[in-house]
Amino acid sequence: MKRKGRKHLPKVGTPQDMAWERHERIEEALHPLSDDPDRRRGPVAAIVTAAVLVLVVLGILGLVIFT
Repeated sequence: MKRKGRKHLPKVGTPQDMAWERHERIEEALHPLSDDPDRRRGPVAAIVTAAVLVLVVLGILGLVIFT
């Protein structure tokens, strides 16, 4: 019994295999949630996140103290 949507993979090293691998890499790169999101972030994103967090905490503390 054949299952729908299944195909055999091409032999390794053939032009069909290289085209299939390229197609898979392109689809993976275009999907926004396909990979680990932390891999794309650099140290700048961590610094910005920490700065925003500090500002939020200081804002909350300011509201508590001055009210």
